[in-house]
Amino acid sequence: MVTDISTAALVIMANQSTSSGAKVLLPISVGEPIWWMPLFWGVTGVSFCVIELFVRKYFGHKYQAIALIMGMSALVMVLGFSKALMVVQFKWQVLYWMGLSTVSAIWLRPMFLKSKREIAVPDATEAKTLSAILPGEVGRVLYEGSSWPAQCDDRDLAIGANQKVYVLRCEGNTLIVVPDQLFHS
Repeated sequence: MVTDISTAALVIMANQSTSSGAKVLLPISVGEPIWWMPLFWGVTGVSFCVIELFVRKYFGHKYQAIALIMGMSALVMVLGFSKALMVVQFKWQVLYWMGLSTVSAIWLRPMFLKSKREIAVPDATEAKTLSAILPGEVGRVLYEGSSWPAQCDDRDLAIGANQKVYVLRCEGNTLIVVPDQLFHS
């Protein structure tokens, strides 16, 4: 129950059915209970999660996961604060939701986005094997003046030492190569 609406910190009952009489201090003003507020935030959360599908399609990766984070923040408000949502004024709910969304976007969004920093290797660049590359194993190649670990693209094919190979791509720090004979046979 609300004791005094005019004070800045109001005392409300956390759970009316408990016999312990635990009270919670809210540093904001509250109003009359509004039963549809949790429903509003639930619909808002689901709507933002659906909007995320269109954001990825039309805007690419620039705004990826922003709408999803806003929707999840609204759903967190419903699941975590459904009793408080019915008595706390709407402007404070929006302020809390905006703060939760902003903090989540700053701290959680980088976890959702995968880094696409791969070493760019031009198509079919030549290299020379320094050691034999056994099937499924890693050997060494001389590529642009440096020794690199390399593996054959065909895991069942062996490449001998001092052979000309073509670099297809780079996976981590290992070059994926194919032998020159593959193109001439």
